[in-house]
Amino acid sequence: MGKINDVSFFKPFVLGAIQTLKVQCSTEVKGLKPFYKGEKEQPPFDIASIISLQSNAFVGTITLCYPANVFLHIMSKMLGEEFTEITEDLEDGASELLNIIFGQAKRVLTNEGYVIEKAIPTIIRGKDLRTRSQTKEKPIVLPFDAEVGELHIEIAAETV
Repeated sequence: MGKINDVSFFKPFVLGAIQTLKVQCSTEVKGLKPFYKGEKEQPPFDIASIISLQSNAFVGTITLCYPANVFLHIMSKMLGEEFTEITEDLEDGASELLNIIFGQAKRVLTNEGYVIEKAIPTIIRGKDLRTRSQTKEKPIVLPFDAEVGELHIEIAAETV
């Protein structure tokens, strides 16, 4: 079992996001250089799905954040019709994508000795949102370049 702040811990989330968006949404994304929250300016987002993480080794959150135009593009490709506004029905898509990414990462991390509890995503939606972590460790930001802009995953975790 590695440390929660090394590359091997975050890599399954990066690979899970790339694979999930490609398969589920016909959207190619490229992982950009990860950074610790606060090291550089992050763009605000308009919708995010959050899962609380609990394991034998750490607690924290994983948050998948999208600007509205990126989210609408991804949902349009996923569902095969054009969307121009975020609705409650589309919010379910944000939860579903995070569930799939989390599930893929969880399988890899379980093989590395982590015992991670199941969790249900929560959605937040608004204009120009930002997150603030409640963990002692600085969250890591995993940015991705999609066809129409950037989205990112924030992972805030601390050992227990």
